[in-house]
Amino acid sequence: MIGRLKAPIILAHGLFGFSRIGFGPLTLTSYFRGIPQVLREAGNRVLTTRVHPIASIDFRAQRLGFRIDTYFPDEPVHIIGHSMGGLDARRLLAEPGWRDRILSLTTIATPHMGSIIADFAKLRVGRIYRLLNAMGIDYRGFLDVTRQASRRFKRKYGPIADLPCFSIAGEPDPADVAWPLRRLHEALSEMEGANDGLVPAESARAFGEALEPWPLDHLRQMNWLTHAKDEAETRYVPAYYGRIIDNLISLGFGVDDGEVPAPVAPGLPVGR
Repeated sequence: MIGRLKAPIILAHGLFGFSRIGFGPLTLTSYFRGIPQVLREAGNRVLTTRVHPIASIDFRAQRLGFRIDTYFPDEPVHIIGHSMGGLDARRLLAEPGWRDRILSLTTIATPHMGSIIADFAKLRVGRIYRLLNAMGIDYRGFLDVTRQASRRFKRKYGPIADLPCFSIAGEPDPADVAWPLRRLHEALSEMEGANDGLVPAESARAFGEALEPWPLDHLRQMNWLTHAKDEAETRYVPAYYGRIIDNLISLGFGVDDGEVPAPVAPGLPVGR
């Protein structure tokens, strides 16, 4: 059973992310597939943010802050960031006023030390980057997760004191890696050791307090490529998000017995 938090939960997506894809009220798929609904059913208020899919961390952080302010103005929140979404949140914390608004930050498979995959992409697809630049498309998000850029980010923003910060790495069994990531997982295993198919485990847990790793690859952390049969197995993804909630409840952020959580903010879309 998933617990309830007093403050809203913000789900921040990674590169190529989105809140939902659909037509009007019909949702075809979402970045955190099914996760917001399960958290809401437990009584939590949840916002899945939407920021630029490939822009720089600086720009994405601004949009993250705007989205939070739009739906939960002046209210403290908990942020759960997947992949680059965790870096967006770290950057947002450096902005005036946000240090007092963000109660906790939990990152999932966030490349805090960068990823060799981003380094390789920078070398191999430089022409594509130049084309995107000529078209006026902000692609700097790809460059912001290289290992060199991550070292600069760490020097500039460093650790965050006096704020509960946690990191989770993905360490799936090779046989459980979803087919689109199997070759990358194998290659990264040889170069970086344990990984989730995109982010090395060492990089993912290099921030805050490292929690128990998830046996899920980068896609299944978003509940992608999972099936109904997984609900009875260790790949039942909502249960892992429930662990994040339980950890925050253990720190005193949970709803007290008999206390009714605040209603969903007016105008908050159901699918967000």
